[in-house]
Amino acid sequence: LGRIPAVMTVPNLDFLRYPHLYTFSERLIALRLYRRALRQARRVITVSTPAREELSQRLRIDPAKIEVMMPLAARMPQEPPLQAELEHTRRKYGLPEMFILMIGTVEPHHNHEAVLDALALLDSRVGVVVCGRRTVYSDFLLSYARERHLATRVDFIYELTPADLPALFRMARVFAYLPDACSEASIVPVVEALRAELPMVLSDTRLNREAAGHAAAYVNPEVPGEVVAALENALCDESWRQTMRRRERRRAELFSEYAVAERLMQIYTSL
Repeated sequence: LGRIPAVMTVPNLDFLRYPHLYTFSERLIALRLYRRALRQARRVITVSTPAREELSQRLRIDPAKIEVMMPLAARMPQEPPLQAELEHTRRKYGLPEMFILMIGTVEPHHNHEAVLDALALLDSRVGVVVCGRRTVYSDFLLSYARERHLATRVDFIYELTPADLPALFRMARVFAYLPDACSEASIVPVVEALRAELPMVLSDTRLNREAAGHAAAYVNPEVPGEVVAALENALCDESWRQTMRRRERRRAELFSEYAVAERLMQIYTSL
């Protein structure tokens, strides 16, 4: 078996990145298993360029044998949800008619406050819908909105039914995802928005650009004026929105089942 080429997939190194979440023995066992498997593997697959660099640096893996392959996102239905389905989802979660959607980790360094601050300067009909697990930070955000008299324009969905995701993307006006470059982030929410053709405002990080390319507006969340201007443009400029949708449609092809299968076949046949 040792002569049979092996491929190993490593999406992250959380046991090294967050050692406080693991016991010493768990970290030691995981490290030994990873090192042995990685030595034997002829190819290593990971999900992003930053993950590739982390693997190379932390475990001293030759970067030439690490392949980056973007993950699949949640599959969007071929046909858009019916109007009745949209209204059912809207009533189920009590959603506004027009809203900015934020899906992903609800933790510090994801700059939800920047969107809430922008909300005060945007059209009063626009709301923000935050989807993610309830955390101490999400409770802080609710207080943050109340202090700024924005509570009626901010909705939290702590337990989203996966089947409702297509309707949520369909109803949203803009998708906002603003993690810092140093924060724990994922390209999956961006890919899901791409496949739903939902115009996006993203923080200007390598990870977001790797996922969305030219199919999004990029901002520095620490510059309030950039966030407000980008959101206002994404909400109101129909020409820009149509351009972004066309770009998203083309970009999403990189994350299709066909593209991912073809990339896997290339990696395996190269061995």
